[in-house]
Amino acid sequence: MIDAHLHLWDPERLDYGWLSHVPAIAGLHGPEEWAAAGPGVRHAVFVQADCAPAQALDEVDWIAGLAHPHLEILGIVAFAPLELGEAVASHLDALRQRPKVRGMRRSVQNEPDSFITDPRHVEGLVAAARHGLTIDLCARDRQLPLLIEVLGRLFERQPDARVVLDHLGKPDIAAHAGDIDGAGWADSLRVLAGFPNLSAKISGLTTQDRWSGGRDETLRPYIDHALACFGPERLMFGGDWPVVDLAGGYARWRAIFQATTAALPSPDRRRIESGTATAFYALAPERPQELLS
Repeated sequence: MIDAHLHLWDPERLDYGWLSHVPAIAGLHGPEEWAAAGPGVRHAVFVQADCAPAQALDEVDWIAGLAHPHLEILGIVAFAPLELGEAVASHLDALRQRPKVRGMRRSVQNEPDSFITDPRHVEGLVAAARHGLTIDLCARDRQLPLLIEVLGRLFERQPDARVVLDHLGKPDIAAHAGDIDGAGWADSLRVLAGFPNLSAKISGLTTQDRWSGGRDETLRPYIDHALACFGPERLMFGGDWPVVDLAGGYARWRAIFQATTAALPSPDRRRIESGTATAFYALAPERPQELLS
């Protein structure tokens, strides 16, 4: 299995202002802490953890230098300030010089609507695609209509852009009491799946539900809808550790995922568990046979 969405952070090394809002996970979370958590997954894609933007390349270099017998980082999704528009090219050039970097992410989940549709943000997305980098998108359910508009502009200009939607577009499961039509999420996901070069991560759902007292079965309709929209060939599993620890932990989330996908044919399960991520991020594990276990 490949975990396509893993965070690591060291507050003694880099600055993460947002961690002050979640003290339960604000401490060091590195390879040793991952191993101690016993997730049973060795291969992962690291996704930038929103340290101070000026430290973004330092974050990449720190992650690239990590080595641990229980964690192999196969690829890195780094931060890039896409709001700079065409001027982001120098930052993207620096990322391309770092061999483990496969893609970039500029989260918009906490940005105003005007940020998402700003022509400079679109120019930044186009620049990232032209640099051969994958694009992770992190947006909330209410922002998905704007994302549909922006992706239309991106794919019109750069049809071969490779994009993945983090956390299935962050449906607000708690606010809508498990109704997949809340905030138009189900319809938006269906429209998004119409972009053939867009994939999605089955990740981050437990923290979209109530952090305490959330019921496992509430999440299944969201995963089922994603399967119906994207199919296994465009879906990948993500653990979202250590954020997942806010809502029951990694083992709970992995058990929900496995129970929901258990009835799929084994080739489809393998696609979601490793194949899609391997193809999307162009990964090359040291021991590929481990992915089948």
